[in-house]
Amino acid sequence: MKLLKPAFIPKLIMAFFVLIELALIVIGYLYVADLLVVSEADPNLVLFIFAGIIVVNILCSIYIINSTVSDAYKITWLFFVNALPLIGLFFYLIFANKQTSRSQRRKYIKWSRNIQKEDADPAVLEMVKEDLPGSAPLIRYLASVSGSGIYRDTSVEYFSLGDYAFPKMLEELKKAKHYIFMEFFIYAPGVFWDSILEILKEKAAQGVDVRVLYDDVGCLGTLPFGYKKELEKFGIKAGVFEPFRPLLDIRMNNRDHRKIMVIDGHTCFTGGCNIADEYINKCVRFGHWKDNMIMLKGQGVYGFTLMFLSTWCSLFTPNEKIDRSAYLPAKYIDEAGGFPKSDGYVQPFGDLPYDDDAVGETVYLSLIQHAESFIYISTPYLLIDSKMESALINAALSGVEVHILTPHIPDKKAVFHMTRSYYGGLLKSGVHIHEYTPGFVHEKTFLVDGKAVRF
Repeated sequence: MKLLKPAFIPKLIMAFFVLIELALIVIGYLYVADLLVVSEADPNLVLFIFAGIIVVNILCSIYIINSTVSDAYKITWLFFVNALPLIGLFFYLIFANKQTSRSQRRKYIKWSRNIQKEDADPAVLEMVKEDLPGSAPLIRYLASVSGSGIYRDTSVEYFSLGDYAFPKMLEELKKAKHYIFMEFFIYAPGVFWDSILEILKEKAAQGVDVRVLYDDVGCLGTLPFGYKKELEKFGIKAGVFEPFRPLLDIRMNNRDHRKIMVIDGHTCFTGGCNIADEYINKCVRFGHWKDNMIMLKGQGVYGFTLMFLSTWCSLFTPNEKIDRSAYLPAKYIDEAGGFPKSDGYVQPFGDLPYDDDAVGETVYLSLIQHAESFIYISTPYLLIDSKMESALINAALSGVEVHILTPHIPDKKAVFHMTRSYYGGLLKSGVHIHEYTPGFVHEKTFLVDGKAVRF
């Protein structure tokens, strides 16, 4: 039975503790309410409690207004906190704290500055100004905020399905001689992961530095408890991002959703696929699974290597001494046939829960606002705020052809209905919306004017 599988036990524990926490909140609320009723004979006590609630709500409201979150987020919480005294405050304290711990933020920011920041090559920046003058401000923004270098001499191969990327990933992994870094949201036993794991075991036995980073919540229903130790038995270094805590805490929503595979610093895979069989259509969950991946070779891989190392070192090896020159693509590029020549530019960047910079949103808005001909978007979940919706509508009204691809068969019905709730306003403004009828779209792709692509 599915309920008896080891992966189900953490879910059961989580549900148990969440129910206890909810029960304590309700009991606390009922106690205060009962106290107010019983204390009718003591008007001073009632007045004192009500005054205290009002003062706390005012202070909370001031805090929300002065916070750095979006206006829509502020308005929602202001209404909730003041419409439901105490209960609203409880849930704000639990769910509105989107940041992870202060100590962890400090560690990650430190490593991000020490490792991830890559000053852009001035010569490349000059070429960007000539080739893509409209993109130069966005490139400088990414370099400033996320420390993202801009690279040439990088080939990019596109795989329109995870099915096509899978054999290429195995082929490149078998060539590894020095190190393999893997960072994915989900790993699940099956054809995909088992095939990769066999190669990783072999490479680790040969002395290759193999590191695997997985998200604890992402793998909650797929990997058994203590899977990290299983990998370490084979000489594979394993790390768990934000270990599962069975508490109502919005920080549990700060997940590692990256998909990065770096091989010897000169080859990298990234895109929408996690390491589970549905992503390569070896098992069917929601019809045909439409996903994509890209393979990079050359200078642009360095940005992904630095991203991985920043996360790994900040979380697991804060005392590790990192020699960045040891991970330069040039270190082992001759083994891969030398640097490829390319006409385009690659700028890897990440968006983090450790700061207040909405990097991804800024990139999307900039691409939309500077679009001249067309915008093609693929997404499994069309959940947009008013700024993004207005930007898409304005683009369509200005004559830009906007096409959005979403799933026809959903993986989460509630999110699917929320996605469709945006259709009316967008369609009315001339945005074209298409649903992938064979199944589920998991790819996240943003193509503008044939000049800029965001995966």
